[in-house]
Amino acid sequence: MTVKAARASLGVAGVAILVYGLLGLPTQLGPSQLIGLLTWMAVAILIHDGVIVPLSTLAGAGLTRAGSKLQPPSAAVLRGALLTGALVTLLAGILLKAQSVAQAATVLEAGYAVNLLGLWVVLALASAAAIVVLERRARRSGTISP
Repeated sequence: MTVKAARASLGVAGVAILVYGLLGLPTQLGPSQLIGLLTWMAVAILIHDGVIVPLSTLAGAGLTRAGSKLQPPSAAVLRGALLTGALVTLLAGILLKAQSVAQAATVLEAGYAVNLLGLWVVLALASAAAIVVLERRARRSGTISP
């Protein structure tokens, strides 16, 4: 089986599962739940296309301009790390807000702020190590781009 045929098979299987799921929604959910789900999905699409994509595009352009001395693979690592950190920070912000207004102490009891700080430290160290390795490899091979 070729890669093209495998991709086409996976695409057909994905569409079939999607159609099966969509056809099952009216039988599994009540009208108010169905409207709530559709509203949630519409807001998720708006947030993705209206907020995350423009911000990541701007961040990528800014990082490309600021990190113009980095090799393309290194710049990609930096952009990926920053985007990952930003998205996790966004989610952690929601959890921190929910934790501050939670009525029960047993709900949302994790240390989200400390865990977020730990994530950023690990992300910074891992991406810095990867960038150092990629830059050294590019220098050794003589493939440094202008």
